[in-house]
Amino acid sequence: MTQAPLDTIYTADEAAERLRLTNRGVIKLGKAYGLCSRRGRDYLFSEADILALWEVLREPPKQPKPPTVKVAPARDFWKENFWLFDPSVAVDRREMAVLRFLSTQRAPRSRNQIKRAGPRTVESFLKQGFVVERARDAQDDPMIVITDEGREQIAKADRWIKERAKHGRGAGGWDRTVGGK
Repeated sequence: MTQAPLDTIYTADEAAERLRLTNRGVIKLGKAYGLCSRRGRDYLFSEADILALWEVLREPPKQPKPPTVKVAPARDFWKENFWLFDPSVAVDRREMAVLRFLSTQRAPRSRNQIKRAGPRTVESFLKQGFVVERARDAQDDPMIVITDEGREQIAKADRWIKERAKHGRGAGGWDRTVGGK
């Protein structure tokens, strides 16, 4: 293992003179930051120790340095390009088709009267508040109608479809409607 040659060694008085501090001040800083050596009662400082003490004494900037390149905030990108991604709704394409079907119905419907709507879909809609139960059918399944929250999911998807159309893109299946059985 090769060691770097030892540079100039200074006494506490010499280090204090170079840094324009008191003898005691240089010793206190050197001990506090581990930037000195001790031989008996004498404190010794290398050139590297003095440079490191100088860095300790430097005043931190009052303001952060301005960035060299201005970067647009990420939220602007997402606001302007939300149409590139799926709409931010709580349902998938199939469930959206079921909600669209329910929005066209005046009377309550059971899952047996709606294509592609199983018991889990109805249960999920009830839990999320997209539909409400109005009655029960002969098989004791809930008869449901769409709520304002469900219509809001459709409205969000429609706004997304409209924005995609502005950019020459299709609806990606979010505009489908299932039929009745």
